[in-house]
Amino acid sequence: MKIWKRVVGIGLSALLAAGCALPVLAAGTTEKEETVYVVLEADGSVRSQTVSAHLHNESGLSGVTDRTTLTNIENTHDTTAFTQTGEELAWDTDGTDIYYRGETTRQAPVSAEITYELDGKPMAPEELEGQSGHVKIAVKLTNNETGTVSVDGQEQKVVTPFITMVAAVLGEGWDNIAAEHGTVKGVGQSQAVGFVCLPGVRECLEEVGSDKLEELEDHLLDQVVVEGDVESFAVPDILIACATDTEPLREEGFSGLEKLDGLEDDMSDLRGGMDELLDGADQLAEGARALESGAAALLAGVNTLYAGAQRLMDGTAQLQQGAHALSTGAAEARDGAQALQTGANDLAAGLANLQNGAGALSGGFYQLKAGSENLVAGLNTLQGSSQALMDGAGQLAQGIEQIYAAAGPESAVMAGAQSFGGALSGAAANGASAVGQLPDPSAFAADEAHAADPAYQQLLAAYTGAYGAASSMAGGLGELDAAYSQVLGGLQQVSAGVEALQAGANGAEGLSAGLSAYTQGVASAAAGAAQLDGGISQLGANLPALTGGVDQLIAGSNQLSAGAGALSQGNAQLAQGAAQLAQGTDDLSAGVSELLSGVQALVSGAAELHDGTVQLNQGTADLKEGLGRFDTEGISKLTGAVDTEKLPTLKAVTTAMRERLEDYGSFAGAPEGAQVSTRFVMKTVQ
Repeated sequence: MKIWKRVVGIGLSALLAAGCALPVLAAGTTEKEETVYVVLEADGSVRSQTVSAHLHNESGLSGVTDRTTLTNIENTHDTTAFTQTGEELAWDTDGTDIYYRGETTRQAPVSAEITYELDGKPMAPEELEGQSGHVKIAVKLTNNETGTVSVDGQEQKVVTPFITMVAAVLGEGWDNIAAEHGTVKGVGQSQAVGFVCLPGVRECLEEVGSDKLEELEDHLLDQVVVEGDVESFAVPDILIACATDTEPLREEGFSGLEKLDGLEDDMSDLRGGMDELLDGADQLAEGARALESGAAALLAGVNTLYAGAQRLMDGTAQLQQGAHALSTGAAEARDGAQALQTGANDLAAGLANLQNGAGALSGGFYQLKAGSENLVAGLNTLQGSSQALMDGAGQLAQGIEQIYAAAGPESAVMAGAQSFGGALSGAAANGASAVGQLPDPSAFAADEAHAADPAYQQLLAAYTGAYGAASSMAGGLGELDAAYSQVLGGLQQVSAGVEALQAGANGAEGLSAGLSAYTQGVASAAAGAAQLDGGISQLGANLPALTGGVDQLIAGSNQLSAGAGALSQGNAQLAQGAAQLAQGTDDLSAGVSELLSGVQALVSGAAELHDGTVQLNQGTADLKEGLGRFDTEGISKLTGAVDTEKLPTLKAVTTAMRERLEDYGSFAGAPEGAQVSTRFVMKTVQ
């Protein structure tokens, strides 16, 4: 087991050694140093991120095009101006150095989640403030720079191994402090705890011997824990710094790398032989030619796959457009169905009022008709009596009393005329009121959703006709009421004439005037009564059509209301489903876009794989020579303690992580070909 730990340590020390190596710069090479300052909340969430950049070129920065993704950029050293075009920065200077800063929302390669416990109970930091007891603070680190490497057809996870320092200044009131894998030191009256971590590396190595990493526990850390007894707790300042090499961290005042450096020294005696073994193992000749042929076929296949993915992308865009159009139309249909249901309910209420008014009108009609017929008969009798009166003027004295009784102010004719006039006025008022309560047909005019609905159009036409008939009848009653006013006026003239006859029975001029007024009034009343009776008859002829139409309208409106309710419910479900479909097509479009990017990467990787298989054929001789040295130098004695089947995987994983570490460049952008150094400093704030 110890031999295995040393083997894993070789790969780890190779990563650290690559990070500690400083390149030799050519004259005129542009250098860029970035320091990313991340302000954290007490729980580790990001409040803000600021990047400070130092651009340097010994030959001067004139003509050097900087690149950056930062926003709100400002020069922090002097007044040198810059011109920005997209992500390109051109500094207006012949000097050798520029210092500037800006803001970014890009996620840092290492993020933290900080949790707090008091006496074993999780608590928010603000709730823990000022309390006493046993406190536990855990800082969980996540490496966000991840990838995979393929070994014998299996995908192995790899990360960019960022060397990460975690420090916590605990302040006063702490006692019995424990910090496994860390170092506790006194700083004035406070206590400080420090850790050196390689977040994410453990997970990559676990698959090649997770039970054989005990001696590396102090550095293969993804979480660090500080605990102790605290009196009046105050949230500590937690500082996290990380980089791909140790020099920038030393510049920031961090120490504690001696353990890592010692680990490298301890493993140096095995590095040469094991590197040769792993390099040779990667160049296995068996099946190299078949692999090269398969790689060529793969390259052709992924090109075909890319063309298909592009077509899928185009089809997805069309599907997405159609789904959004369907969602919009379904929402409009849902709103229209709701409006239709509301209108149908209003129509039903108006038709109920119309039905009540039609019933009242029908009942009053028969009374009105009977009174009109009596009136016509009485006036005809009066007209005949008046003619006889004119013809028998000599019998005037005897007939005045009879006339007065028949047509005087207190006669039955005048009482009936007054009663009939009141009934007619009431009927006219009731008819006008009933029509006024009905909604105008224009209120139910068909919108776009129902313009093509035959049932709705038929129902609307029937209601419009009934509304017109009711309006005509109400108008006819008004005209009858106006006509009867003439009749009543004539009767009143008759009554006045009768009074004049009675008053002037002894005077020739008074009698003549009374007779003339009487005959004229009787004639006028008879004509008006005839006209009134004709109008009432016409009204009676229209009543069956009105009442029957109203009944049909009520039946149709009930069907319309029920159908509108079902339509409204169905359209609401349709709108919800269409909205879900639109969201699904958005997700599909995003997924297809990612698929297309992945296929592009696959095309590039297939080309690289094909080139690699060619090199693999050429490396078989090197494998044979390397394995020979492996035997002669006695390294094969390790096979009894090492799982040799996993050596290629270990080599592939450590090599991939070392390459990712060496290839990691700028966080926020840099000039092409520049030598970049980037470090990240994170600190919690209260």
